[in-house]
Amino acid sequence: MAEPASSTASIAIAAGTITLSGSVFGVQYDALLAGFFGGLVSLSYLPPMPALKIAGTVAGSALLAGFFAPVIAAAALHYFPWLQSLGDFLRLAGGAALGIASQALIPAGLKRLRSLVGGA
Repeated sequence: MAEPASSTASIAIAAGTITLSGSVFGVQYDALLAGFFGGLVSLSYLPPMPALKIAGTVAGSALLAGFFAPVIAAAALHYFPWLQSLGDFLRLAGGAALGIASQALIPAGLKRLRSLVGGA
């Protein structure tokens, strides 16, 4: 198991990376934060890993949520108009769900991309 100090440092590095990259790309901070916490929840179910990988996976979770949570919320409102009463909570819930699922989504997406590039 990783030392608590190294895990805390990894999380702090990831948070700094998320804030910097989020401000550069203009994504919504609340969606980034929801993805960040979703990534932390998902990280608690993964086996121990190096500090740099921890920072990368949590940052990836937050960035994926920051970019795609508004898209998920807009699509959900388009197909399910009765969700209109949820307001911004729908975007935040989508961000948290993406943060949790990104630990599996990102590797699966990269594997699929490699198979498409390698198979062409």
